[in-house]
Amino acid sequence: MSEKITAYVNKNFNKDLGSELGLSGINRINILFQINTKGDIVNIQARAPHPKLEEEAKAIIKSLPKMQPGTQRGKPVNVNYALPIIFQVQN
Repeated sequence: MSEKITAYVNKNFNKDLGSELGLSGINRINILFQINTKGDIVNIQARAPHPKLEEEAKAIIKSLPKMQPGTQRGKPVNVNYALPIIFQVQN
């Protein structure tokens, strides 16, 4: 699952946004979210060097398809997920 989420984010994230915002070098965006017992993505939080990057990251995570909820002892449970997005701005 982790590989599929990473591939989806890499495919859909606007990597040109960093250079448009005047950033340089390697940039890191940390995203935290939760997959609830119904498979919906909730509680999305992002930290980035620029608010526009946070908005882009949140939009990508919101666009993920509905997930199968995690289970523990046969019952659905909330699953917390952390995902870093690291990209280099090409000058």
